[in-house]
Amino acid sequence: MNPSIDLEAAQAAFFASGGKIIVLDGYQYVPFPQRKHPEPKPKVKREPDKQSVHQKNAQARAGMVAELAETMTCREAALMLKVSQDSLWRMAKSYGFTFVTAPRGRVFEKQYDDEADAKLAERITALRDIGVSKNQAAKHMKIGHSTMSRIINKFGIDFPPSKRGPQK
Repeated sequence: MNPSIDLEAAQAAFFASGGKIIVLDGYQYVPFPQRKHPEPKPKVKREPDKQSVHQKNAQARAGMVAELAETMTCREAALMLKVSQDSLWRMAKSYGFTFVTAPRGRVFEKQYDDEADAKLAERITALRDIGVSKNQAAKHMKIGHSTMSRIINKFGIDFPPSKRGPQK
């Protein structure tokens, strides 16, 4: 049999027995209600914390370093306190003091021993009289060329000019 014919027969029997068709409402979508968050609490201003023991010690140390900074360079203070220069520079920056600037460059005159220079001059003149060249004399006495030149100029030792070109 045909299902649609069966369905119509069932409907006719339902209506004949006194049945009624009730039309129900369809599903209606109802969105969720809007969320209600609690009101934000007002911010409470905290009182500044009292300085900790660590901060007090740091300020006392910075005061001591500031006193040293008036008369010392950063390097001298670091050597005296046995701390790194970086930590002293950071301390100076955060607490607002400066160190004495070190003199720039190495401007000092070397001190030479006159007696030792006189002995070297005697040896140089003796080697010159034998006929040794300036370079050979410096190598024999184990002194540098600058020391040799300084003594020659200081005592006015006259060396014969060296020969140019390859030696045979």
